[in-house]
Amino acid sequence: MNQQKPPMLIPALIGGVFLGVTSALPLVEFINCACCALVLGGGVIASVLYLRDYPDFLPPMSYGDAAVLGLLTGVFGGVIWTMVDVPLELFKLQLGMGMADLSELSDLLDDPSIPPAAREAFERFFASGGLTIGMIILSLILNLFFGALFAMIGAIIGVAIFQKRPAGSVPPAVPGPTGPQPPPMA
Repeated sequence: MNQQKPPMLIPALIGGVFLGVTSALPLVEFINCACCALVLGGGVIASVLYLRDYPDFLPPMSYGDAAVLGLLTGVFGGVIWTMVDVPLELFKLQLGMGMADLSELSDLLDDPSIPPAAREAFERFFASGGLTIGMIILSLILNLFFGALFAMIGAIIGVAIFQKRPAGSVPPAVPGPTGPQPPPMA
């Protein structure tokens, strides 16, 4: 009897593709405003796909394994998210729809409470008017961080909901108090 767990790579990749593509699509990306729902969904999809191949004779999948599966899903998803998002942002820039309007940014930077050094750094950062390498790297780091964090949570939720439990493994109801009862207070 083979006691080996199935590999996590394929379910994590499929969940990561879902996470990355849907999170980068215009308008669809706003679903993530609801507690990173698309990122959580990528983790849930990965856990469902993994549990589908998980043998019944093995002990139940641990939440630690689910966290690892979610981490892999988030890393794949974060990279794919960035790879899909950058060309879409460049396309939107060509159409004149992308990025914040630089005139609005310059109005914000005219605030006297912003130190001059910070103002100059922001102006240099946005001077090109397009995507810079720094912005792409920052986007990748944020996508990896939030993808990994919320996909882990999603995978744990997926395992908690969709894992098959052996018959009789449901904990019994809490029994009522036994033994002598204290007299009622008057």
